[in-house]
Amino acid sequence: FIALTEFQRDQLVAAGLPAERTHIKPHFYPDPPSPLPWLEREAKALFIGRLGEEKGVRFLIEAWQQWGDQAPQLELIGDGPQRLELEDLAQGMGGKVKFLGQWSFPETQERLARSRLLVLPSVCFEGFPMVICEAFALGVPVAASRLGSMPCLVQDGRNGVLFETGNAEDLVRQVRPVWDDGELPALMGAAARNEFEDKYTADANYRMLMEIYRAAIEHRRRKTGREQGR
Repeated sequence: FIALTEFQRDQLVAAGLPAERTHIKPHFYPDPPSPLPWLEREAKALFIGRLGEEKGVRFLIEAWQQWGDQAPQLELIGDGPQRLELEDLAQGMGGKVKFLGQWSFPETQERLARSRLLVLPSVCFEGFPMVICEAFALGVPVAASRLGSMPCLVQDGRNGVLFETGNAEDLVRQVRPVWDDGELPALMGAAARNEFEDKYTADANYRMLMEIYRAAIEHRRRKTGREQGR
């Protein structure tokens, strides 16, 4: 059995799958573009995803309202049933929050590459948000809810920041000092790229898969040997 993250593996084992036969193998991102140099990027934060209740975008906008005039430009790529409600919520913020609508994958990747932070404020479990893998590939640090699988991917203080789920105040408390730091975001972006190269390339994924196959073959060999020895 294959799980995408440690959190997902724990859930599967708790549901009854055998721990010794439940392995972790994440998704991967083949042939991503190279990260842009940090100083060539725009001082903007980005959200990518569906504008629905489960994605926690309301809390993200509320956090930006609390952050105030010193908050960076926040751009949202995506569409969904909450868009009009969220646009109303963002009124009166002086253009700090911009809704870009639905973009193609290449357009989204190009915009992500030019950003300095990706924010994922989800309030429901995520399996393996590919946008985190994409951000890491492009050397973009990630701020995410401390929920479900995301703490398995985002290492707080190394390649990103974690904040309390659904808590706009804590989002500002955790993210603002990092954003205001002159060097830390760039260092986190470099660590994010290193994390991608270690775990989320096609070659790394292939090696993980071969190890799982070898474990499955060895399990079958031992089981067959026991059955024949009866």
